[in-house]
Amino acid sequence: MLQDRERLGVFKWAIERSVKYNDVLYDVGTGSGVLAMIAARIARKVYAIELDPITYQYALENIEINRFKNIELIEGDAREYVPEEEVDVVVMEMLDTALITEPQIPVMNAILKKGILKEGGKVIPERVYNTAQVVFSRMDHIYYDEEITSQPLSKEIPYSVIDFHRINREEVSYNLEFKISSEEVKGARIGIRLNTYTQLTGDTVAGSTPMLNPPLVIPLESPRIEDNILKIKLSYRMGGDLESIKIR
Repeated sequence: MLQDRERLGVFKWAIERSVKYNDVLYDVGTGSGVLAMIAARIARKVYAIELDPITYQYALENIEINRFKNIELIEGDAREYVPEEEVDVVVMEMLDTALITEPQIPVMNAILKKGILKEGGKVIPERVYNTAQVVFSRMDHIYYDEEITSQPLSKEIPYSVIDFHRINREEVSYNLEFKISSEEVKGARIGIRLNTYTQLTGDTVAGSTPMLNPPLVIPLESPRIEDNILKIKLSYRMGGDLESIKIR
């Protein structure tokens, strides 16, 4: 993930534009500690939490090598931990396509319920936009389409906006309708491709990168297309796993 320079670049840009001197920041799921260290060059204090004990040790070593004294590193579960003071900014990169397999929503919900973020405080990223599109499926199981090589069969339509400043439902369901643009779908293997666009700040939106929300294709079993129209009900659990995805 450290080698995904585009991903790191947009988060660095957002942190440097949003964090102010004397701010207290909470970096949730700090990993290597890189985002905490970017923020600590500006903020008065950074709380950085990591659940995995091995990754925590790497973060601790990185912070010590770089001689940051204003980062408090915590090994623990962000759903349970409460910093000693309210924070001005929450940075959380627990993102995945449609927020399905990473715990961004359950953890952010817990932070908001505990009142850790000050009223009017900032969250980086602010929100995500989810879209869906019918494509020819290259496989008969769910897969990430990193190279975006699955040929589209419909327009890309938006179906949800998830705002991280408010508590969100984890179990979600959407009724979607697509107009199929090809006559070649009979007998072909088709699927739904999900895309997620990340709004880091008010004027900064990122598409997918190798380690940030690569497109996700869900094959369809015996889809019924009438008058070039495909209607589906898409359900999944944010913070769950790919097995939680259901299409009817």
